[in-house]
Amino acid sequence: MLAAFSLKSEFAARRNKLYRIAYSWCHSSALADDLAQETIYKAIKNASGLRDVGTIDTWLYRILFNCWQDYLRVKNRNVEFVEMHDDAQAEHAESYQQSQIVDRVRSAIEKLPMPLREVVTLADFAGLSYTEIAEIIDVPIGTVMSRLFRARKKLKQQLLDFGREELAGVKLRSIK
Repeated sequence: MLAAFSLKSEFAARRNKLYRIAYSWCHSSALADDLAQETIYKAIKNASGLRDVGTIDTWLYRILFNCWQDYLRVKNRNVEFVEMHDDAQAEHAESYQQSQIVDRVRSAIEKLPMPLREVVTLADFAGLSYTEIAEIIDVPIGTVMSRLFRARKKLKQQLLDFGREELAGVKLRSIK
């Protein structure tokens, strides 16, 4: 077992990633910050429960998932989907295009039902394996696989539909 100070620094080093995952679920910077903070607090408080330092990421994401579920249970409300905007103006066409792609993907992820959103963010944002995700959200691995498949299929369809809508307004003319 690592020393308490070393564990605290390991937890703190993962705070930004915890925040990003929480933000992808709740779309509120204040709430995501609270969830990440609560996760680290609970991790420090229960550090003796960490048996294998190699599974620290899975352990932390499980705590984060539990904090998120507790929040939803206490608030007894559905998560509202909020349209997200990138306030920063892009200075270059390439970075502007990148930000547009990111906005489209975020928007598509926001539209996913929460069980699909949780799985796709843990797999694609956090880079966790099916086994780790199944352990975190406490469902069979087959459920993780099917949710991830459905989430990616819905994302693909939403992004393709968005591209078609965008192209529908474009008129091509021939130049002689």
